[in-house]
Amino acid sequence: MSSLILFFLIPLSSFAIDWQGHRGARGLYPENTIGAMKEALKYPVTTLELDVVISQDNKVVVGHEPWMNPEICTHPKRKDFKPREFNLYKMDYEEILLFDCGSKKYQRFPNQQKVVVGKPLLGVLIDETEARLKELGRKVNYNVEIKSTPEDEKRGFQPDYKVMSDLVVKTLLDKLPPERFSLQSFDWRVLKYLHTKNPSLSLVALQEESMEPETVLKKLGFTPAVYSPYYKNLNPASVEFFRSKGVKVIPWTVNTIPEMRELLALGVDGIITDYPNFIETIEKKNCQSGENLFEGKCIKIPTHALPAEHSPGWICKKGYMQKRNHCEKMKLPSHARLSDDGKTWVCEEGYEKYRSTCKKSK
Repeated sequence: MSSLILFFLIPLSSFAIDWQGHRGARGLYPENTIGAMKEALKYPVTTLELDVVISQDNKVVVGHEPWMNPEICTHPKRKDFKPREFNLYKMDYEEILLFDCGSKKYQRFPNQQKVVVGKPLLGVLIDETEARLKELGRKVNYNVEIKSTPEDEKRGFQPDYKVMSDLVVKTLLDKLPPERFSLQSFDWRVLKYLHTKNPSLSLVALQEESMEPETVLKKLGFTPAVYSPYYKNLNPASVEFFRSKGVKVIPWTVNTIPEMRELLALGVDGIITDYPNFIETIEKKNCQSGENLFEGKCIKIPTHALPAEHSPGWICKKGYMQKRNHCEKMKLPSHARLSDDGKTWVCEEGYEKYRSTCKKSK
């Protein structure tokens, strides 16, 4: 990152960093899948970043392109196909589900787990992720990119950008309070429309090319909650400008530890990365002996827990379950005993499981 000149240093622990798992955890698991979100939750992410497109039957589908990407997806009957050959906006969701977008080897991310998986619906992904968060006793936010361009709209790969934006907002508001999500797009028509129609929503201005900070706000026409540029285009002056305007700066997509540290030294408010497993490497160095990282903060390893390598930095002993930042003794129903894993229970002989109790076998 030779373009970054470190004019000033800010201690990493002086402000909360918004660590965002890009497409969930693209470096570790097939992108934009429910599994990718759950994989990211193994680490101290504070936001899950993902992309959405629209199917022919107007369903909000989690995916990066409005067409099947042959680099990561396979057709059930054809080994090879061309980019843009399968237009998702011309396919019902049932047809989209026939494609496997997880078991093909992805050359750019060789450490990805390989699983057979289709593109999920946004609502289903949120439901599944929220259920997992409840189990973990955690709460994270969602940063949802509306994948819109004037070119794709003209070529029939998406609906009108206003229709598309409304479909996405409705799905999100049906599932989450507005403070739990932000909406981002490289298509600033989308952002301008959302700002006018839903001014209370948190909007993120994505940008790839280099542009003067003053020009960004002038072209956008309003002040967004977050400015999210390609990380190599950042410099100390632009970070200072946006923060002086009350705009957070969260660059994408940063995939090496040295570059993460340089950006944190610039004073960015967050980082989007394909490798959320790197977060602990950076932040754990601030933890004292007997502490581990939990949701970006160093806390003491709780009673009835043992240290562990992955977030939250410990594992509860047998007979105890994690409840946020402590271990709580499991309450067993009558006629039940702990399973061998020490985390679940089974009914004694002569009894069978019925909901959360053990019922005498017939």
